[in-house]
Amino acid sequence: MDVVFAILCQLVGTQEQLSLRAGIFDELPKRPPWVYDHEVLLEGSAVEALQRNAKSYGLPFDVVLLSVVLAASFKATWSQEKLRCFYKGVSSQDFEASKTELSLPLTLYAPMRDGSLNDAMVGLFSDWRDVTIACSSSVSLLGFCLDVADLIRFRRWAMFDPVQNSNNILVNILPLDEQARGRQHFKQTRAHEYGGMRQAAADRRRAYKAPHRPMRITLEQEAPDAWWVNLNINADFFSTSWCRSFVKNLKECVQDLQRQPLRPVLVAGTAVGMIFVQCRLRRSAALGSAEPSHPRAVSWLTA
Repeated sequence: MDVVFAILCQLVGTQEQLSLRAGIFDELPKRPPWVYDHEVLLEGSAVEALQRNAKSYGLPFDVVLLSVVLAASFKATWSQEKLRCFYKGVSSQDFEASKTELSLPLTLYAPMRDGSLNDAMVGLFSDWRDVTIACSSSVSLLGFCLDVADLIRFRRWAMFDPVQNSNNILVNILPLDEQARGRQHFKQTRAHEYGGMRQAAADRRRAYKAPHRPMRITLEQEAPDAWWVNLNINADFFSTSWCRSFVKNLKECVQDLQRQPLRPVLVAGTAVGMIFVQCRLRRSAALGSAEPSHPRAVSWLTA
């Protein structure tokens, strides 16, 4: 009875908080963009390192993973803009002095289970919330992770705006329920979805033309020691060269958070004091280009 009462309170008390979430865009483009996919598998030492960082700084693991992915996105965008300015004759010093802040408009899947007895209910409570994440040249990687964690912890977001839907990056986090339940100790699994993908050969890049938001990011846990970073990317906003830079910077961010967390996010150069990390990639779309194949398995080890 208490659960039924709580559901009624949820429907009546939070009716104004529900947004009009949909995948419909306000206007179809005259020239549909190329859309391509890219998947990165973080497993083994990479996941263990992030778990240690999350525990050390008192942050949820999924928030740390999201922060690292967003930081890698900022670093990739910053380096791409820096390269374009270089070809225009702008020096590195002038670029770094003028380009001190970047931002990403996001639409997050929010659990929306903050009410009384919500955690005991069975139902789809999640909704979309809009937030703009900023990153400046003075922010360290650890500081950026703490900023993102505070933003999520204190719900510093806005109601989903369907008018701006096509301009925002959609983010969804799908962790496993690792707790064993019942007498038979049943556990949630995604083996039926990802079975064999870790050992499978790299796929050919695939692409299609369709209206699409700048990017969709899905962080999905396959197993306790494995997370997939799935990217559905609009090539008009983020090219395949940006994607390669993102993967490189994702590797650096995982290493930096372990070895030098106070290193600024927007900084040139490579990381030092690297750790061994296992990271596997799946092919993204070539968009008809004649690019050479990239290896699916990438790892590195330095003293």
